[in-house]
Amino acid sequence: MFIDNDKRRIDHLNSELASLSIPSNFSVNTVHDQFDNTLNGIFDDLAKQGANLAPTFAFIDPFGFKGVSFKLVERLLKNPKTEAFINIMMDSINRFIEHPDMVIQKQVIDLFGTPKVLDVIKYGHDRITELRLLYQNQLVNCAKFVRYFEMRDKNNRVMYYLFFATNHHLGHARMKEAFWRVDKTSGYSFSDSTNPGQLILFNLNPSNNLAKDLCQHFKGNKISVAIIKNYLEDDTPYIASHMHEALQKLELDGQICVSPCKADGKKRRKNTYPENAIIEFVIA
Repeated sequence: MFIDNDKRRIDHLNSELASLSIPSNFSVNTVHDQFDNTLNGIFDDLAKQGANLAPTFAFIDPFGFKGVSFKLVERLLKNPKTEAFINIMMDSINRFIEHPDMVIQKQVIDLFGTPKVLDVIKYGHDRITELRLLYQNQLVNCAKFVRYFEMRDKNNRVMYYLFFATNHHLGHARMKEAFWRVDKTSGYSFSDSTNPGQLILFNLNPSNNLAKDLCQHFKGNKISVAIIKNYLEDDTPYIASHMHEALQKLELDGQICVSPCKADGKKRRKNTYPENAIIEFVIA
């Protein structure tokens, strides 16, 4: 379902769709309306029927910052098996946040779901970061996993953030993989939303950073690789492909000891780290 309030965009989209060969098991609809009107109408109809929203991936891409209240995002994420991918034009918000027009101020407050957003004017030394943290923390209150992707222009100025929110472990892991695949050029940055103050840049070696993280988190513990993998996927910005190199580095450096036998009693092959392998993190 594509929703847009600009009829010209809907007409153009319809012409593009007409040129495509769409599989028979796909249902494609275009709606000329405000996004919030359409979505709230769907929620209201479902509530009357006592039904839930179908599993949904919602890409919310507003023009500016009007018409996408946080209450609507929160209502969306309350539905099971629903994920939200949200474009927040942070540079535009930063420029308009001091506007004297109360209507514009209310639009900013509605977008963030809290009047605290106006406090950024008074106390925020780095407004862009403060705005990102506030929206991120708002999402954390209604979703188990929250990630963001920072988009910068050619002058290295932050233009907007793509926020991803989900309650599903696998959806979280897959989106992180997509983030790492996309960032192959300079000018983008990927940040750890588990620790909002920590910036992870792609031009650093992710496996080295992960190795340090694992040592700090699991210091003195003897655990299975499965536990390490769960921590990696749920609580860090890294992905499974980084784990093997990080564990290999730690083993070579003598920072971990890997049991010669796995949990099932079978011998572990050298330089492999299956989920049932047992690892002890050495205390330095």
